[in-house]
Amino acid sequence: MGSPVFDQYRNTLVREHGEKRADEILRVTLWNTIVYPNCSFMSQFRQLRIIHPLAVDRSVVYTYSFRIPKAPAAMFRDTIAFANVVNGNGSWVLTDDLEVYERLQHGLSSGEVDWVYIGRGYGRDVAERGATGTSEIYIRAQMRAWLDYMTTKSSS
Repeated sequence: MGSPVFDQYRNTLVREHGEKRADEILRVTLWNTIVYPNCSFMSQFRQLRIIHPLAVDRSVVYTYSFRIPKAPAAMFRDTIAFANVVNGNGSWVLTDDLEVYERLQHGLSSGEVDWVYIGRGYGRDVAERGATGTSEIYIRAQMRAWLDYMTTKSSS
């Protein structure tokens, strides 16, 4: 927000929808929305990621960038530039995450660790919902679902 390109896009929205509706549209600034089980949408950066598991220790991440209709071309160039900066394995954003993932995978495959502790909130969670914002119930539920998906034979 505040850049000339963004202001140009906002002006287009105001012309088409009016000031109030334009502000309502632009007020939605969700940082990273996770759609279970394998979709991540970053609306502010006009980007969708699909995580496709290949095995219990291997996944492929597909990233899709979106061009907003009637938005300045520079907004799409910014989207592509952002995707290049954050999604590559040479990224200053992603490298620490990849390092953590690799070390976790290595540690888990060493045979020395039987499990990962994801018990924050366990015993206090209510009806499939965390009692607090730091509960790890959603992680436990996802791990349980992934295990079922990866170990249940297909009926086809």
